[in-house]
Amino acid sequence: MLQTSHPVAFQSLRDLLDRLEAIGGLQRVKKKVDKDWEIACVTRQVMSLPPEKRYALLFENVDGFATPVATNTLGASRSLYAVALGVASRNGQIDKEAIHSKWVKALANPIAPVVVKGGPCKQSIMRGADIDLLKFPVPTWTPGQDAGAYLSAGSVIQVDPETGVQNSGVYRGMIKGRNRIGVLVQPAKHSGVIMQKYEAANKPMPVAIVIGPPPYLGMTSVGRVPYGIDEINVAGALAGQPIEVTKCETLDLMVPAHSEMVIEGIVQPGFRETEGPFGEFYGHMGPAAQSPIIDVTAITYRDGTIHQGFQEQMPPSEGSCIKDIAMESILLAGLRGCGIPGVLDVYVHPMSCQSHVVVRIKPQFPSHAKAVFSGCWAVYPNRAKQVIVVEDDCDIYDDNDVQWHVATRVQPDRDYTIWEKGTGLPLDPSMPKEQAVYSGKVGIDATRKHHYPARSLPPLQMLQDVKAMWSQYGLPPLLN
Repeated sequence: MLQTSHPVAFQSLRDLLDRLEAIGGLQRVKKKVDKDWEIACVTRQVMSLPPEKRYALLFENVDGFATPVATNTLGASRSLYAVALGVASRNGQIDKEAIHSKWVKALANPIAPVVVKGGPCKQSIMRGADIDLLKFPVPTWTPGQDAGAYLSAGSVIQVDPETGVQNSGVYRGMIKGRNRIGVLVQPAKHSGVIMQKYEAANKPMPVAIVIGPPPYLGMTSVGRVPYGIDEINVAGALAGQPIEVTKCETLDLMVPAHSEMVIEGIVQPGFRETEGPFGEFYGHMGPAAQSPIIDVTAITYRDGTIHQGFQEQMPPSEGSCIKDIAMESILLAGLRGCGIPGVLDVYVHPMSCQSHVVVRIKPQFPSHAKAVFSGCWAVYPNRAKQVIVVEDDCDIYDDNDVQWHVATRVQPDRDYTIWEKGTGLPLDPSMPKEQAVYSGKVGIDATRKHHYPARSLPPLQMLQDVKAMWSQYGLPPLLN
C-alpha cells in the first residue's frame, strides 16, 4: 500500500508526477520505446498487476521524439487516484468514503477559476504553417487495430453558445494530419448537445483540447457533471482552490494555464469524415464513425512538454478506473440531490464498463429501491444497465457479499424491474450499432421484504480473536 498520509493540492501534472515519484508510485522508462505499440503494451502489463502493485509510467525515450509520454497518472488504481485527489489513507487502506465525500462536496460547491495572463502553457506557440501535431508522440493504443494515433486524455473544451458556460469532456481524437483531428461526438453527451446548437445556427464551433491539465480537470472531464456546470469549477473545488485559466490564442475559450499543451481549433458545421475504429472501454473495438473534424488554428505548450495519455480498451484500465470513481461520486450526489433519502454509497464494478452498479441504502419506505433505479437512470442515462440495491449490511466492494445478497434476498418475478428502450451508447457491442442508441435496463431489489433469521456465522468478536492469534496456529499467514 502506498504511503499517502500527506494530501496536497497539485497545480499541474508535473506536481503530481513529482509526488508520485516521491512515494514510489511512478516508474521512469529509460529504454527507447516505439509509440505505436510499446507504450500501450507496457502500460497494459502494468494494469495486469494486482491494484496495490500498479504504478504510473513516464516514458522518457520515445523513438523519434523529444517529448516524454505519461500514462497511469490518475487511475492505475484507487490508491493512486486517492493520491491525485489529495485524500489520505486511513489505517493503511483507501478511504473510499472520503473520495466520494470530496466529490459530493465539490459538485455542490464549485469554485470559479481565476483568470491570469499567459501561463506555462504559452511558453511555446505554433501558428499557421508551423502547426504540426506530428511532432508530438501521440500513441497508438490498440496496435494493429486502431485507425491511427489517438489523443486519449485530452479535455475537450467547448462553450454553450446560448449560455456562455464552458463544458469539458474526454473524447477520442484521431490525428488525421499535421493540423487536423477527428473527434468522436455523441448525441447523448453534453458535447453533442452543444455541437447541435452550433450546427442549428450554421456556425463554426471553437474547440480547445487540453493535454496534461491539472489532475482535477482530468477527473471531472470523464464524469457526467450536470449540464450547465463548468467542469473547471468542479475541478477547483476538488483542488480546494481556484484553477488558474488563461485565454486561448485564437479562440474565445479559457483553458488551465498550467496545462502541458493546448490544441486550439474550429469545427465547421455539417462536415463529417471517417474516424475510427478505436479500442474502446467496453473491451471491444469501437467502430468507425462519421465524425466532426477540428481544423487546428494554434498549438501552445510548456517547454519540455509531457504528453499525457489514458489507456482505454479492455478493463481494467486507467480510463475505466477514473470513469468508475467519477460515476460513483456523481451518482451518489445525484441520488441524494433528487431527494432520495438513505443512500449510503455507490460502487461501479471495474470490469462492467460502467454497466453494473451497486447502491447501498438504509431502506425507509416501500419501493425505496425502485426510486434508486430511476435516479441512477436519470443521472447517467446511457450507462448503468444493471443496478443492484442492497441494504447497509452489505459490503458493496466485495463481489462475494453482493452475490450472496442477491441469492438470498431476491425473487426475480418480484424484485426485477425491466425498463425497455432506455438511453443507450452506440459504442455498446451488445446491440447492433444502428440500434445501440437504445438500451434496456434492469434494477434488482436485493433488500429484505420480511423478517430474516440471523446469519449463520460465529460471533464477530470470536473471529477477530482467532485472527489476532493466527500466528499461534502454525498456519500460513492470512491474506488480509
